[in-house]
Amino acid sequence: MENNIIILEDEHGCEIEFETIDVFEFNGITYFALLEVMPEGQETDEVLIMQVEGDIDSEEAELVMVDDEEQLKAAFEEFLRRDEEAANQEN
Repeated sequence: MENNIIILEDEHGCEIEFETIDVFEFNGITYFALLEVMPEGQETDEVLIMQVEGDIDSEEAELVMVDDEEQLKAAFEEFLRRDEEAANQEN
């Protein structure tokens, strides 16, 4: 899923580019794991987990913040598990 860029708008109306690093279903909800696209020479390891609200295959689907702290923690742990599994398969 290289260079799959999504543009999101922050609370101030500024557009921010994110690279989609994983899309996964967990507990019946589809999540996107995103990394902010940084200027040349800068890096971030802060992963943003967002959930899909609505049918992912429809025009009405949208990415929203995960409001429930426990749900967010569980989704992030699932992302880490998947990431570790993928890294192990590469080796």
